[in-house]
Amino acid sequence: MVRFECDGCGKAKKNGESWILGFAAENIGVTAARREVTISEMWDDIRAREWLAVHFCSDDCRADYMGKIFGEAPITQTGSRTIQTKRIQRVVPGAVVETVVAESKKRVVADKATARRRKAS
Repeated sequence: MVRFECDGCGKAKKNGESWILGFAAENIGVTAARREVTISEMWDDIRAREWLAVHFCSDDCRADYMGKIFGEAPITQTGSRTIQTKRIQRVVPGAVVETVVAESKKRVVADKATARRRKAS
């Protein structure tokens, strides 16, 4: 027997309850780290057993979980903060799930002419 628990509050799922299913992943590379949570359109008992699956009994628990992961802008290995670039809203039974996609700021590189003028000054 498989028992599903809410990753937010620890409540056990009962048959017939409408829950939110998501998949959390983290990718840490040489120059950047990326976290994401993808919310499934509907609950699927088979997919809910997958390795990266996360389960939520309500949108409040989902929001708390996302706040813990994405609460403040993460810092990259170089020390710069990431900025929010896009919000996605998905409708699931009984709730609207909001996903935030963030990426690091683009570096501004001065052209060679500007750099030469600064040296000459």
